[in-house]
Amino acid sequence: MKKLSVSLSLALAVGLCVAPAAQALNKCGGDPVYDPGADDQCHFVIAVSMPGADATVYGRFYGKAPMVREPSYLKDTADDGLDAYLWVRADAGGESWVKQVAVASGFGATVDASAVFGDADALYARVCVGAGTENCSPWRL
Repeated sequence: MKKLSVSLSLALAVGLCVAPAAQALNKCGGDPVYDPGADDQCHFVIAVSMPGADATVYGRFYGKAPMVREPSYLKDTADDGLDAYLWVRADAGGESWVKQVAVASGFGATVDASAVFGDADALYARVCVGAGTENCSPWRL
């Protein structure tokens, strides 16, 4: 019986030492909408809009690498002859990478959006109406 108690105590002690290390490896890091109370801190949602364009960016961090994935979309919401653009920016270590992720053309047109980034500390999204970046919403986290 004493041997069983020692074995059980040893197994419990090892479990307590290993569990925190395992949790640390599973943290996503860099999640733009980090919520310590959430069941899954790896996923994020960024909604952004302005007159003429509307988008929602759904994504997941794999380690520190964010991925924009379905059901992310961009919608052209104005009958103005201008295309709607979705841009995503990843920041890491004081540097930024910007990608045009989707273009929707024509009133009511909706397109899927996806993108993969390397390691990032934060991810932002914005929509623009018309070519270039002159008529855009602010970056949203």
